[in-house]
Amino acid sequence: MGRQSNEKKRNRANNAGGVPVDAYNVALAIANVLHELRPKTSGVLTEPTTPLNLYHIYFLYLWIAGHLSGIEREQDIPDLVLVSGRVDCALHHLRRVREGGVSWVEYAIPCALAKETVYLWQPMPEALNAVFSYWLTHHDTELRLTKMQKKQLFWRLKKRKLRTPEALRSQLVLRKDLLYSYIERMAHCDPYLSLPAQKLITAKKVHHHSALSYQMLNCDQIRYEIFCAHNRYLQRLIPQINQRHIKPFCDVRLPTTGALIPVFTTLNERPPYLKKAGAIVAFTLELTEGARTYIPIPPISIGSTRAIPIPKLSLFFGHLRQQLATAPEKNASQDALREYYNARTYELALLFVLLTGARPTHHISIEQEACFDLQRALIKDKGRYRLIDIPNYLRQAIESYLKLQAHVLQTLAPNDASAMGPLWYLIDENNAAVALTAKTLRLFMHAQWQHCFQQRLGSPEEKVVPYQLRHSFAQHALMATHPRLTTQQIDVLMGHSELGEHLGSAYAFQACNQTLIAHLNHWPSRLQLSAITPCLSKKDRAL
Repeated sequence: MGRQSNEKKRNRANNAGGVPVDAYNVALAIANVLHELRPKTSGVLTEPTTPLNLYHIYFLYLWIAGHLSGIEREQDIPDLVLVSGRVDCALHHLRRVREGGVSWVEYAIPCALAKETVYLWQPMPEALNAVFSYWLTHHDTELRLTKMQKKQLFWRLKKRKLRTPEALRSQLVLRKDLLYSYIERMAHCDPYLSLPAQKLITAKKVHHHSALSYQMLNCDQIRYEIFCAHNRYLQRLIPQINQRHIKPFCDVRLPTTGALIPVFTTLNERPPYLKKAGAIVAFTLELTEGARTYIPIPPISIGSTRAIPIPKLSLFFGHLRQQLATAPEKNASQDALREYYNARTYELALLFVLLTGARPTHHISIEQEACFDLQRALIKDKGRYRLIDIPNYLRQAIESYLKLQAHVLQTLAPNDASAMGPLWYLIDENNAAVALTAKTLRLFMHAQWQHCFQQRLGSPEEKVVPYQLRHSFAQHALMATHPRLTTQQIDVLMGHSELGEHLGSAYAFQACNQTLIAHLNHWPSRLQLSAITPCLSKKDRAL
């Protein structure tokens, strides 16, 4: 029991994101490392400031790229290679992109796809660009470490205990392993870093691994998210590094000019391609007749491709609403009334999956006894109950459907009430209530999808299944901005949970619930769904 309780607490703590690493302690640790990497001469007292050297470049690169923690021997230290804009991206490659009179350094990050690993160009964080840009401009031929230099760098960074400068010895210094994994730890507790981006900059497994199967971003969007995340993580360190007693150890002197600059420098200007919100495009350089032209590299989609585009969803549900716009007349046959009622049932089930993200293979309807005033409901998901909020649009659709259902029950008088536990169900040709199944819903959606696009576009469309509506729900939650959802809030909507996070064990706050409800209520307007209309004619409603 004790072990299980501890596991529950650990899962809840991981899902909460965690507390960021203390910025002041990180600044002290960086000062220690920079002090350790300065050249030392026996019997000579070194000054606090030191000329910028190749050890600094390697430390900062390995630190920001997340390679320091994985270096276990001197042979693991890579050779940095400066390449031109015409060379394909590869591991440990650096390049400079100049646009609008501003030069920016980019480095390579690996991205594991289904069948291969590709490398993507990633802009250097703003705070580090000045140091790297200077070194690659004035010392572009001095990028490789000799075998002896690698041995010394490995000894200073990994084997030897860092020697704290005398002026800082009264301060509590962060452990080396915590400093080296600073970027990874910050990414792990960053609530607004999407899972596809988090996966590229952290070696840890994401807390809810199945969540990655529902989200998709292209490499331009991921590049932008990582760039913004790195800027946030380093920006919080700058005020601490600039404190009077730390600053002398974190300033470096440029060898060619003798100018003194902080190792983390805030720039006032970015090239145009870094100013666009939402995506950062990677380029390849073409030289034609002496002219330099940057050609955008087509982005690669990373993650699930099962989400249905919003325009197609709007067209499909508009088609369903048009098909069901006219209710049967009062004197219509029982077959016509039953067919119309069943079609309304299918439409409501598809809306339920689309607007709540429920798994259509587990729960397609809501049990009457598990629905609370059409505000919230309990559904069974992977063998466990979870609580969902019912958005306003879906509530109106259910209320309209229940009025039709009451009229149908009065007219057809079903003789078997055993399947009437859910709020919505089918009625067969024998006027018996039949539970809606995933198979029948899948067949209905396939037929109506093909009919919709055959009629509107004149050509058949690819096969779709109701489960793709859940993927669409997850993708919209990832891309939503009004309100913007955290990674944990998206997991709550999707029902991703571990031991200790299930119903009855987790904690929910009112402010968080209000954000989720606001998101759910905005989703139908994003889809441009038609307004809910009565399912019955005026004559039938008057009866």
